[in-house]
Amino acid sequence: MKRGLLFPGAGTLVVAAALGSAMVCGAARAGSAQDYYPARAWGSLSGGQMNTSLLVFRDLNRNGVYDMGDRPMSRVAVELDKPDGETIMRLTNSGGFANFRMSVSQRDLEVVEPGHYKFKVVPPPGFSVTTGNASQESDYVVSPGAPGDMIALSTTHPVGLAADLTISGAVAAGARVSLIGPDGVTAAAKVGQDGRFSVPVAPGEWLVDLSANGVKERRKVVAGAAPIVLSAFSGKAGPAGEPLPNQHVVGFDDLMTMPGVAEIPSGYGGLDWYNLVAMHQRFTDGSGYVNTTMSGEFIAYNSSGHPAQVSSDKPFDFTGAYFGAGWDDAEGETLILKAWRGDQPVYEDQLVLSANGPVYFAADYRHITRLEIRTQHYWQVAIDDFAYRTGQ
Repeated sequence: MKRGLLFPGAGTLVVAAALGSAMVCGAARAGSAQDYYPARAWGSLSGGQMNTSLLVFRDLNRNGVYDMGDRPMSRVAVELDKPDGETIMRLTNSGGFANFRMSVSQRDLEVVEPGHYKFKVVPPPGFSVTTGNASQESDYVVSPGAPGDMIALSTTHPVGLAADLTISGAVAAGARVSLIGPDGVTAAAKVGQDGRFSVPVAPGEWLVDLSANGVKERRKVVAGAAPIVLSAFSGKAGPAGEPLPNQHVVGFDDLMTMPGVAEIPSGYGGLDWYNLVAMHQRFTDGSGYVNTTMSGEFIAYNSSGHPAQVSSDKPFDFTGAYFGAGWDDAEGETLILKAWRGDQPVYEDQLVLSANGPVYFAADYRHITRLEIRTQHYWQVAIDDFAYRTGQ
């Protein structure tokens, strides 16, 4: 068989491709530019389809505008009310879009009839709309020749969501917790019988005063992009030492130049890493990787959901990181953090993870040599902006 010829049956020529010529009833003739580049005949139905979409984004600066620095938000429910009274829900994809397929001819899609349609964004628990447009409406009309033969008379505007800000933590029995906000007003936190507290806060710098058994401690945190969880306050005086002088933050974006995965090598950022992998946030279908990414395009996770470690021969202070559940099915997974100073365990905390967005764990782990990161049910935890201090 020669190249460019198709012979579906013996002795039958169906298609013949000759360079620079066209076949018409078995006779070759030279083609014209109009033959090779035909214009579309407008006015008839195309029979195709297209998406009508709504974008949901993480409004990181909480200004109610989709602007530079904001990020798409995956796994957000968007409802579409149709003219016949039916409601269809779609979750936003990794790009933040909830897509509804539209076509006049393909009747099994979501938008097939002209009329009045209503969109409604349903925020996940712990999130609020910042743009004031959770509900939007538009009329759809038939437009022959459009990709789906239908168009919207007005398109949707991006909807911004922001996490409801809180400062929470766990303290020793009988401990007292008070907070001083950006406005200088002091408020006492209610501590439950289990030693846990959670206080709604406004964006800005907060001072948290902790006291128990004659031991007092003050921590400074900045509320802004995510809820904050403080590392546990034991109410015991210990040989933690003064904070180390040099602050570092690694976002895992300088490990790779293209989408993919890569084991984080020992020596990265001056620390040793075990069973931790860096990955482009959209390399998998896990919504939590997209929603936990806070800087750049890359994120880290514990490989295969198994325990991981960050360590160093020289003491370092672990000061915090953003943590989220990598996968939708891991919603509510428990992250367990443990730290050692040599062979001596010195810190331990637990926090609940979500695939909808991260919490910022504000740690006060001083002069440690090993940090273990694991999840209770062996799901992958997404990690970004890992912060620590060193003596060098």
